[in-house]
Amino acid sequence: MTPLNIIQQGSGICRRLRTKTSFGTYIGSPTFWENGDSTTAVYWCLDTMGSAGPDDQIAHPKQCKQGRECFRARD
Repeated sequence: MTPLNIIQQGSGICRRLRTKTSFGTYIGSPTFWENGDSTTAVYWCLDTMGSAGPDDQIAHPKQCKQGRECFRARD
């Protein structure tokens, strides 16, 4: 059984969203960065290279999803 706090990597967030942990976490980490559950992670948009997207809304996994004007799906 899969714990509820684990989501499939890349599931539905914008391909332009990044954080330092998107490049890897410690071995055995029970969650993916895409959950947006970290209290210390800093996220940024590759389009603006800042903490807000091109639509001036915050760059965060819980916000950068389909339906947002600037959203780009992963290939």
